[in-house]
Amino acid sequence: MSNSVMLLSEIEEKDVINVVTGERIGYVSSLKIDTSSGRITAIAVQPMARLVSFFSKEEAPVVIPWNQILKIGEDVIIVNLTKNEPGKA
Repeated sequence: MSNSVMLLSEIEEKDVINVVTGERIGYVSSLKIDTSSGRITAIAVQPMARLVSFFSKEEAPVVIPWNQILKIGEDVIIVNLTKNEPGKA
């Protein structure tokens, strides 16, 4: 039987992978929570830095609706995100 409770710190350590493109998007940087219901509505994923530079700006987080998360595994979070969805540029 697997544990169905997970800490935010454990989620932040997982790679987020888009099942549509196979691309590694980045790591979870924060959660969006509906304060009325207490439910998580989305995750914010900080994109992987393509080229690290002292002068480069951090990219804006990709917001992925909770219903687009297919699986939270031991090492990765698999999401279904297409290019024309609002969270992805």
